[in-house]
Amino acid sequence: MPSLTTEQERDATVWDAMKEGFASGGLMMVPSSLAVYAAMNFSPKFVKSTNWQSRTAMVIMPPLFAFAAAAENKLVHSLHEKASHAEHSREMAQWSHEQQREMHEHRKNLQRMTTQKILAEPGMREEGNLTVSDEEHERMIAAKFRESVVNSGVRVVPGDSLGVHHKIANFWQENPFKLLAAVGVPTVLYIFKGKQGQEHLALQMKVMHTRVFGQFAVITMLLTLMGFKEYMDLAGKFVTEQDVQARILQMQESRYELLMRLQRDRLDKEKVAEKRRRAHEADLKSKEAQKMVKDA
Repeated sequence: MPSLTTEQERDATVWDAMKEGFASGGLMMVPSSLAVYAAMNFSPKFVKSTNWQSRTAMVIMPPLFAFAAAAENKLVHSLHEKASHAEHSREMAQWSHEQQREMHEHRKNLQRMTTQKILAEPGMREEGNLTVSDEEHERMIAAKFRESVVNSGVRVVPGDSLGVHHKIANFWQENPFKLLAAVGVPTVLYIFKGKQGQEHLALQMKVMHTRVFGQFAVITMLLTLMGFKEYMDLAGKFVTEQDVQARILQMQESRYELLMRLQRDRLDKEKVAEKRRRAHEADLKSKEAQKMVKDA
């Protein structure tokens, strides 16, 4: 999976938020349209007290609110997730730099030691290789990066794409209340519609029965949804092997940027030290010249 540039990543984040908003708005339009349709067919008072403009607003305003709320929540969640990934990458890059520095110091210490001292160290006689090559060190860092990603609360699925049940589980974990609204509202409307055939009940009793049965159904759904969400939070969301490799690549890029920045800082410090040394030498020469002039 190729790494995205900053502009492409921004566009992808905005598009994901837009898709989330469109999905929520579409789901909300179903109950709002059905509610207005039912009111126009069963409530002459509603038809008399409203016009087409107000009815249109009743249909489209709830979906617009759902679109804005869902898109904003998705955008904030994506930004927090990317910030968490960036912080994790920086920490792993810092760790790899520290490990590389410790390994470099260890190599220097081994080079200073004589052969007799090396062989006198416990366990060194059985070791055939005293140092670790750069390639092996890079493989160790890559393995540590992968271990860090795997242990960050995810479950890796082999392949480049998730199955339908994996996608449903991830969506369930991230959007339990959207599922509750998508299932609960039609359920309550279905219960109320079932009460329409009971002509012996007054409208108030129908609403009361709908509230009681609907509340029981919604609470049962809520417990089920939140129970599965808790399970997913503990077990971790599903990601593909391709996603893991993309995270490892991002961490390696962060490590490379950190090493390059440290290299630039070291060169800048050396340049500043060299300028100070030259300035100091020039100052000494100037003082010596002034002293010779005074003595003459």
